[in-house]
Amino acid sequence: TLADALERLCATARVRHRITARFRLAGSPVPLPTAHEVALLRVAQSALANTVRHADAGTVEITLSHLGDHVALDVVDDGTGFDPDALPPPDPEAGGFGLAAMRARLDALGGTLFIESAPGHGTALAARLPLVPPTEPEAHP
Repeated sequence: TLADALERLCATARVRHRITARFRLAGSPVPLPTAHEVALLRVAQSALANTVRHADAGTVEITLSHLGDHVALDVVDDGTGFDPDALPPPDPEAGGFGLAAMRARLDALGGTLFIESAPGHGTALAARLPLVPPTEPEAHP
């Protein structure tokens, strides 16, 4: 399950990167479409990689919440933080697209990505995906 994969991701981070990584599951879990599970796992992996690579964090918490008509993934660290408005454009030559790739994965499924951060204050990333497909606008003849 996605929850199991996120728990393993945190366990691996604890061993490999000597960071306190915790996973929490909230709400009543429901089966998710495979595309949702893959997107949320990739977002968590990318967010954790960014935390390890850039944040100099001691702790990161990953929470998966089942909230009725949507599922949420929150990744919060106590690292150095950054100014989200001052990020350079994506650089595929550097081996990744970072936040832009996360946002694109979620957009493709009707979801959203929010980032809150400031220098010296850690980072909170919030991914949201709807569990009900968006309705098509009614066609009017």
